[in-house]
Amino acid sequence: MPREIVVDWTTASGGGKVSVFFFDTTGTVSNQRLDLATFLGNVDGALDNSVSWTIRVAGRDLDDSTGALIGAWTEGTTRTGVGNNATEPVADATQVLFQWHTGVIVNGRFLRGRTFIPGLTNSILSNGNILAANVASFDAFAETFLASSDTFGVWHRPTSGTGGSFHLATSATVWSELAVLRRRRG
Repeated sequence: MPREIVVDWTTASGGGKVSVFFFDTTGTVSNQRLDLATFLGNVDGALDNSVSWTIRVAGRDLDDSTGALIGAWTEGTTRTGVGNNATEPVADATQVLFQWHTGVIVNGRFLRGRTFIPGLTNSILSNGNILAANVASFDAFAETFLASSDTFGVWHRPTSGTGGSFHLATSATVWSELAVLRRRRG
């Protein structure tokens, strides 16, 4: 069953940005939030110093096949971070994209998750792409996160009468191009 853990982002243009992560409910919330904070803390070096993130202290546990609420969690430890790069940020619409791979096929496609991280700075770019050294660092941060958090995964939401499913992430890749998040599920 997936546990939803939400990260709130604030950039120079303001708040209202979120990243949603899913973990297996068999893990402990405190460890999951700590692993997530460590991952985001590693990424902080590429983020503008006007960017901050906060991991929420309460959230939901869901039934993976229906999406129904089956429980709630709270964990009061404050988990926050701030970018520590003082160079000019890129536009909020352009972000770094982490892709989480499961190796599982759902509806004829490999199930993948995506996380968009805002607040990158121009200093890690060359000709509009993320520098290879930074992509390698992001890849390493993601792999370290997956190794430490053995309950992180991807939730395939129920769609068109087909039940959903939750699967653990087994690897990650980072795009070298800037990604644009154009819509969110409501």
